[in-house]
Amino acid sequence: MLFFFLNAATVHTSKPMSGPSFKPLEVHGAIVSCASVFTDPRGRFEVFWEHGSPACPVNSFAPSSAHHSYNRRAGTIRAFHLQHPPFGQAKLVQCVSGRVWDVVVDARPDSPSFRRWDAVELSAGSGATVYIPAGCAHGFAALEDCSTVAYLIQGDYLPDATRVFRWDDPELAIPWPFSEAIISDKDRQAPSFADYLSSLC
Repeated sequence: MLFFFLNAATVHTSKPMSGPSFKPLEVHGAIVSCASVFTDPRGRFEVFWEHGSPACPVNSFAPSSAHHSYNRRAGTIRAFHLQHPPFGQAKLVQCVSGRVWDVVVDARPDSPSFRRWDAVELSAGSGATVYIPAGCAHGFAALEDCSTVAYLIQGDYLPDATRVFRWDDPELAIPWPFSEAIISDKDRQAPSFADYLSSLC
């Protein structure tokens, strides 16, 4: 696909840096995708989600809301958040400024990858997004100051269904890039992963 831009002296042709690509993660159903990024002398352009397009990792994904998470300082960690079944939310996550280390945890007892996790570094302008299936928990660490994460979310937000468990749970043993985290009181006081699972019974 080509775009043409005219001025009095030249014709500029914009070409994608690369075609769309997809990679399954260790968590069943989670996918990291890289959309085509078009570049020209003005900068870059990308479509990180479009229903039915090759850049959409899951065509059944139908977001109902969009959110931004602004993180002022490197070392900020937000984890692990989800809505418990049957109210789970699927998410498509992208970094739109700075860099983050994005983590998915499989909290679905009936999943073949139950208790596994995977992480992807996301950076602004890379075209990379992570699809997180409903029932999985999500968290991230800001690797740079002023890092912003954009979410497209499928499923209604239900405050009574929201859950959180420890970002540093020893059972999961996730090697976060920071040992000293900037976290909220809610995340600091979160129960263990095992306690979260017990609450589902």
